[in-house]
Amino acid sequence: MKQTSPQSMMQVGRRSAFTVFLFLTFCANTLFAADLYVGTGRVDITPDKICGLAGQWKPRFTKSSLYPLELNITLLESREKDQILDSALIVSMDTACVFAPMFRAMQDTVKKTVPNFDPNKLMVCATHTHSAPYLSVIPAEQIPKGMEIMNGPEYVEFVAKRFETALGQVLKTRQKAQYSYGLGHAVVALNRRAVYADGTAVMYGKTNRPDFRAVEGFEDHDVHSIFFWNMKNEPIAMFVSVACPSQEEEGNKQASSDFWGPVKRDLRQKFGKDIPVVTMCGAAGDMSPHLRYQQQAEYRMDRLRGLNRLEEIARRIVVAVDDTYNVVEKDKQTSPILKHKRIWLDLPERKVTKDEYESCKRQYESLLKSDPANGQIRWNKRIMARYEKLSKNPNPVFRVPVNVLRLGDTAICTNQFELYTDFATQIKAQSPAVETIVVQLTNAVLDPTDHMTGGSYLPSARAAQHGGYGAIVQSNTIGPEGGQILVEETLKTINEFWK
Repeated sequence: MKQTSPQSMMQVGRRSAFTVFLFLTFCANTLFAADLYVGTGRVDITPDKICGLAGQWKPRFTKSSLYPLELNITLLESREKDQILDSALIVSMDTACVFAPMFRAMQDTVKKTVPNFDPNKLMVCATHTHSAPYLSVIPAEQIPKGMEIMNGPEYVEFVAKRFETALGQVLKTRQKAQYSYGLGHAVVALNRRAVYADGTAVMYGKTNRPDFRAVEGFEDHDVHSIFFWNMKNEPIAMFVSVACPSQEEEGNKQASSDFWGPVKRDLRQKFGKDIPVVTMCGAAGDMSPHLRYQQQAEYRMDRLRGLNRLEEIARRIVVAVDDTYNVVEKDKQTSPILKHKRIWLDLPERKVTKDEYESCKRQYESLLKSDPANGQIRWNKRIMARYEKLSKNPNPVFRVPVNVLRLGDTAICTNQFELYTDFATQIKAQSPAVETIVVQLTNAVLDPTDHMTGGSYLPSARAAQHGGYGAIVQSNTIGPEGGQILVEETLKTINEFWK
C-alpha cells in the first residue's frame, strides 16, 4: 500500500482548511446579506399650457411639443427582513437644471408622501434639455401681449403634483429585486471648445479657421447602464448615463426631451412599454452633441440611414445599452451592498477681479439701454454684486451638496454644476469601484437668494486659462481650485464605502 508523504498531507490539510473557509464565508454572506428592494414610477411633465423655454438669452415660448418631458423615478432599499438599512430615491427629469425652488418642492413632496424617508437620500437629476420650461418668473414686459403662459412657479407646482403621483407608483411597486450593471460606448458628446493659435478658446468656435489648433479637452463616450429585474427575471427599471446635455435641438419652440425622447421610446420597445428609464447627464460642461467638424460626412450617413440627428444619436445609445444588457443579464445580484451618503462642501468661490468687475459693469449698462430683455443683464449684474461683497468677505465660499451612492460594485456620485470632463476623468480613474458614474446638474443650491448659481459651469484649469464662454467669471460660481476640492472630497467618500 502506497504511503502518503507528510508534505502531501499538509497540502490536503491546507486545501481542506481553505474549502472550509470559503464555505463559511459563503454561508455568512448568504445568512447576513441584505436584500435589494426596488420601487419604480414615471409620469409625463410636459406642460399643458404655453411656457417660456429655458436655455437661451432671450425668452422663447412653446408652440408645440416634440418628445414628452418625463419624470422617471426609482427607489432603492437595502433590507434585512423588515429593517431598511439604507436607501436612495433617484429621480431624473427632462429639465434644464434643478434650481432650488424645484428641489425644495420635491423634498416637501417626499416628506409628505414617503413616511420616515431621509430627505438626504433624494437625488434629482436634470437631463439638461434646453427645450423645457423656464423655472423662474418671466417678467410681464417680456411676454407677448395677449399670451397667457404657465410661469415658472406655476410649473414647479405642476411638477410637484405629478411627482406625488409617481411616488405613489413607487410605493405600490416596491418589491424584492435583482440588479446588474455594465459599461458600453457611443459617440454622442463632442468637446465644444475650439482652441486657437493665440491661446484663446471659444465655445462652438469654428474649426475651419486657419488658426484653429485643437479641441480643448477629453471626450467621454462612456454609456453607463444599470438594470433591475423582479424575481421572475422581468425588467422593471434601468439607469442610463451619457456624458452629454440633451441639446441637439436647443433653439426651437417645442417642448422636448431632445435625444432622450427617442432613446426612451426605443428602449421601451425592447424592454417593456412602461419601464421607467432613469436618464442621467454625466459630467459634460465642455461637451455637447453638436458636430464640430466632418459635418457633411456625418449628415451623409444620417441620410443613408434615413434618420435625423436625434434619431441617429438615439440609435447609438440604444445599441450600446442593448449590447450591455445582453452581456450583464447573466450576472444578476439580489444582495448588493447599498450605501448612500450626502456630504456638504464649502467650496471657494471664483474671485472677481477689478478688471472683470469693470468689464461686466460696462456690458450691464450697455445692454440695459440697448436690449433690456437680454439675459446677460442679470448675468453681469450677479458678478458685479459678487465683487462688491469682497470688501466685507475677501474669501467667500459656496456651500454645495454631493451625494455618493454605492450599489454593489458601482459608484454613483453627483454634483450640481456643469462640470468639465477633466474632473470626472479624475474621479473615474481614481475610484476603487469597478464602474463609477459621475452625474452633473443634480439637486440644487439651497440659497433662496440666487437660484441661478445652481447650474453654473465649473471649468478645468486649462479652460480658465483659455477663457471664453463657460470658463469666464460670468459663467462660474466656482473655479478650478474648487473643482479640485470637489474631486478630492468625492473620492474620499467613495473610498470610505470600499474599506
